[in-house]
Amino acid sequence: MGCQIEANPDVTGTGIRASIYTLCIAAGILKVIVNVFAEERSRRDFVRALDSALQVQGLALLFTAIYQTFRSQLTLFHAICVLHLLSLLGFGLTARGKYGHYGLARRIVLWSIKVLLAAAFLAFVAYIWITAPTFGSQPKCNGSTIYVVFFVSIDATNVVFRYTIMALMIAFLISAAFGTALLGLFASICGIRKKNRVVKDRDIKTFMDILSRIRVRDGQLKSDVRWKWVPSQEDLGFMATRTLINVYGVLMLELTISRNDLGSDEREWTFGQIIAIFLLLGVAAEVFNLVLAKIDTKSEEKPDEEEAAQQTQLMIEEHAEHAEEEGEEGSSIPLEIVLPARV
Repeated sequence: MGCQIEANPDVTGTGIRASIYTLCIAAGILKVIVNVFAEERSRRDFVRALDSALQVQGLALLFTAIYQTFRSQLTLFHAICVLHLLSLLGFGLTARGKYGHYGLARRIVLWSIKVLLAAAFLAFVAYIWITAPTFGSQPKCNGSTIYVVFFVSIDATNVVFRYTIMALMIAFLISAAFGTALLGLFASICGIRKKNRVVKDRDIKTFMDILSRIRVRDGQLKSDVRWKWVPSQEDLGFMATRTLINVYGVLMLELTISRNDLGSDEREWTFGQIIAIFLLLGVAAEVFNLVLAKIDTKSEEKPDEEEAAQQTQLMIEEHAEHAEEEGEEGSSIPLEIVLPARV
């Protein structure tokens, strides 16, 4: 290759990529595993924590790239890698806790933040592909920059490729605008404010309760406790699909890196890469806390079950003694024994 791309390990270094790959691939698998054995509240808390870790890391990557672009420190190659990594991570600001009522003020603020972040991302993407031949700190290397799509090497400055991406982005914007219009129409029909709603809260609650009772089973398979720890087909399908998509994304990025001529400093470990690796400890801590909470719950349930069994046995013995004293058969006196429900 005729032009060597200058290194930028804080954007696409080994530690950064390893952290992102681990988070993306583990996220789908962990969500399915947690969905099987954890309670609903624990599942919601874990999913929020996991989404927060993914989106905040993506947001940091996005604004690092935008900052370096303004300072003419980012090459076209590294900008493409950032876009590829963001397709794996996503980006945004997701709170770990619910923090009470989800009211109008919070809705307005959070939606405003989402719109601003989406606008910044779309503007960044458009700027990269429109100015691809002259983009960044090494425009002389842009002509030889390779991007791998479906295992095929494509010149990043190829006109057809660039405008295909732009056309897809425009189609996405039109679809998003159409969806927003439909959402606004639905909101106007139902009433944005509670006092103007045609559909009341109790109606929505009743409808959701009905939906929650609907169960789709395969054939005539009966419910059995042996299947309690087996994920559903929907969960397994979701996990397999998401994992395959992420693995494909990882392969394409690694092939893109291997087919471009990069400086030797790209493989060096820097301060930012070490921080990215340690961010994985946050997700690991969430997993450990979830598992330990499940163990504690089980250990607390065992004494309760033993106590309930002792009380039941005592009731049976008292009933037998009473029947013997009255000279009657034990079966002639009705006895109702309520056993505690097991989780």
